[in-house]
Amino acid sequence: MIKGRGLLTIAALMWAILQGPATAAPGGLVTDSFQGRERIVYAPQNLADDSHRALVIVLHGALGNAGLIARAGPEHGLNLDAAAEAHGFVVAYLNGTPVALRQGPDRLGWNAGACCGQPVARGVDDMGYIRAVVADLTARYGIDPKRVFGLGHSNGAMMTQRLVCEAGLYAAAVAVSGPLEIPAQTCPAAKGARVLAIHGEDDRIVPVEGGRAATPMINAVFASEAQTQAILQRSGADYTLQLVKGAGHPVDTIDAALKQAGRPTVAETAVQFFGLDQ
Repeated sequence: MIKGRGLLTIAALMWAILQGPATAAPGGLVTDSFQGRERIVYAPQNLADDSHRALVIVLHGALGNAGLIARAGPEHGLNLDAAAEAHGFVVAYLNGTPVALRQGPDRLGWNAGACCGQPVARGVDDMGYIRAVVADLTARYGIDPKRVFGLGHSNGAMMTQRLVCEAGLYAAAVAVSGPLEIPAQTCPAAKGARVLAIHGEDDRIVPVEGGRAATPMINAVFASEAQTQAILQRSGADYTLQLVKGAGHPVDTIDAALKQAGRPTVAETAVQFFGLDQ
């Protein structure tokens, strides 16, 4: 079986052959449907040169959705529209599937392994879905397959970590408030990837040290950031853990603490870490 970036490259090539020349026109925010899920894509007016075109996949947390990032919701700190326009890369905000039976169709999550909810219980193939999205957008916008990056928060960060571990899809990834939640001891696909984990020291939803959340509403036992770091470094990834003093689980508390310390926000940090601001 062909895995990792090889699969991405072949899938993108096959899409291009089947579809002919890329037809997607850049120039702002576009909402469409892909494999039955709504996705939101921002393509700037002026894309970078063909050889440097990049794509960032952004994943919401549990009970969230893509619109809450793209349209000034609770996870808007992950929004990269302005940076995409300034630096010529494409950003895609993706949707998971309903996370709980009684929470409604817009409260979504990802099958990140041990977390979270219905996507795990139903065995949703989010790995396959995100691979397909990347192949589609790579072909449509002429993205360099070696310049695909991932950003996620909470359950979306856990999904991002899983993609690094199992898919070899991203050259680099930023995981905010979410460790690796699969029972792996090594991640062969992660070799050569760069990962930055950002986590609030005061996070009581997904504690830095792992274990149970400090709320009975969340019935889960999380891995620690130290475990995740050890697994990915053992696998050949360049893994950095950035703890944010005075910050909790939400993106806005992390951004507030970073700003107070005179440091770049989560979005600014991600763009710099991916090297997209150059």
